[in-house]
Amino acid sequence: MGSLTNDQFEFLHFYYNLLNTIEEGFDYVIDSFTNLDLTDADQVFKDILVAFYHVDSSNDMLLSLLTEEESDLVQDVKTFDQVILTLDDESTIYLTPDRHQAFVRNQLAPVYLAWKEKIQSKLQPYIAH
Repeated sequence: MGSLTNDQFEFLHFYYNLLNTIEEGFDYVIDSFTNLDLTDADQVFKDILVAFYHVDSSNDMLLSLLTEEESDLVQDVKTFDQVILTLDDESTIYLTPDRHQAFVRNQLAPVYLAWKEKIQSKLQPYIAH
């Protein structure tokens, strides 16, 4: 990436923190499956889906900042499509709460978190100023 402008640094920082916020949303949603006091889980799940849209649309900008030396990061960014494809398999939201909970807990969250960890580990050097 070389030398970053302030705007590019702010973008990377925002992107990095958005990924953490999505993880916190998953934590809340998954906790709500057993803690009935967490009543906003449906809205938080919807917010996760909106955040996925923002990540997906921001990936083009992120890719434009990367150089050939960062080809591993380029490939990892592109694998966000796997998260979206996993979400496309989600038909259980319209069926039963148990099946939806199992999907979120056992499929969607793990796929997202694995992707997030790869991306953040490679972005860390750029935002650790």
